[in-house]
Amino acid sequence: MNRIAAIAFSAAALAVPSFAVADETRLDHQAILATLTGATIEGSDWSQTFEKGGATEYVSQGKTSNGRWDVQGDQYCSMWPPSDQWSCYAVTSSVANGVTTISWISADGSRESGRLVAKGQ
Repeated sequence: MNRIAAIAFSAAALAVPSFAVADETRLDHQAILATLTGATIEGSDWSQTFEKGGATEYVSQGKTSNGRWDVQGDQYCSMWPPSDQWSCYAVTSSVANGVTTISWISADGSRESGRLVAKGQ
C-alpha cells in the first residue's frame, strides 16, 4: 500500500467511530442523577442497580459486589470496597430503536456500555 493510500485508509478508519457515537449526548450533573437514580442497567454479562441513597449493586457471572455511587461535578463516580477511593467517569446516553444505551467513559477514553432496562424511584 502506498503512503497516500495508507493515510487515506487511516483517516477513514478514524472517522468511523464518530459516526457510531454521533447521537450520543454527554450527561451533566443533573442528567446523570435523573438517568441513574432508581435505574437498572444491563451489559453483555453484567447488571447494575443505582439506588437513590447512593448504594449500587453490580452482578456479573453470579457474583455480587456492593458499592457506592455519586455524581461529582459532571461525572459519575463509584467506590467499591475494600477501596475507599472514588473512580469517576463521563457519562453519555443514546437512544436507538427505543433502546437507551448508557456509556461510562474513563479518562483514558475506554468505555463500558449497557442498556437501560428498568427505571424506578
